Amino acid sequence: MASADVASDQKAFIKYFKTILPNVEFSDYTNGVYAVDQGSRGQFEEILDGIPPYEEAVERGGKEYLKFGLNKCSSLKDPAAARVKHPYFDEATQQVVTLENAIKRCYQQQTGKKLGSKKGKIARISAWISDQAAGQKINVKVESDGANAAYEKGKAFFYAKRGQFNMSCADCHVYNAGKKVRADILSPALGHTTHLPM
Repeated sequence: MASADVASDQKAFIKYFKTILPNVEFSDYTNGVYAVDQGSRGQFEEILDGIPPYEEAVERGGKEYLKFGLNKCSSLKDPAAARVKHPYFDEATQQVVTLENAIKRCYQQQTGKKLGSKKGKIARISAWISDQAAGQKINVKVESDGANAAYEKGKAFFYAKRGQFNMSCADCHVYNAGKKVRADILSPALGHTTHLPM
């Protein structure tokens, strides 16, 4: 069964990070670089103690969610549930559906217009939906042959070397997690929702 391979990959991934970063609590990995660097974490917490600079954009995203009728689409009707179920594998289309894919599809259905992919409305709406699910776990499920094929394709991409420096995602966020590249600290892949889903 497909999920057995994913489960063993996940177990090995967690074990690896426990070995290289033994002082990091498992639950802290959702904090990215703040899990491995206390100085960065302290600065971030100071920002949160004041008025977080993203608060206005998140609030605006909530207004846009309602303004553009995104609450009328079944996949986004319950924003907190929408965040934790994405990404998922859609058996009908044989594609991985991200939250942003769902937002863009719904936006086009409701307004007849296309929504950009990187910044502006999409970022604000996605941030607001994610904020509604704060504290919940993203629940990626790999339960079919199609989902397993997509998982394996994503895994191959994550570990494949490419580009000018011939590096993979894993080179930084697995093998060198917690180390510095120039002035930046490399965050561990474990806990990120934008990496190979383990």
